[in-house]
Amino acid sequence: MPTDTPEQLAAAFAAAINAGNAQAAAELWIDDATIVQPDGATVNGRSAVAAALQALVDNGVQVQIDVSNVFVAGDTAMVAGGLTLNGTNGQHEPFAQRSSSVVIYTRGPDGWRIAIDAPWGLPAG
Repeated sequence: MPTDTPEQLAAAFAAAINAGNAQAAAELWIDDATIVQPDGATVNGRSAVAAALQALVDNGVQVQIDVSNVFVAGDTAMVAGGLTLNGTNGQHEPFAQRSSSVVIYTRGPDGWRIAIDAPWGLPAG
């Protein structure tokens, strides 16, 4: 699903996860994408990202993304905003989590894609 703006990409990602379609969500990422975890460890590559997204779907997580700032330089964009997750954890216990996120997007011939996602913000130090 091509996206013409970073805001459309954020909305498409949330819609795919909320519809339970981890594959469609994963297709919005570049092949060598990275997720930065709270401790600074990374999940690398679209297949590893797809597994993380499938875990969200398997736990019935609903995603809300609030884009607050978009900074574009050519075919690269940095997007800052809020991320809210509601669902169940691995033990099927309900949870709600809100964080400030930073995401780097890149634009190619098929529109904007996610390159680097720090959904819990940037790790300290």
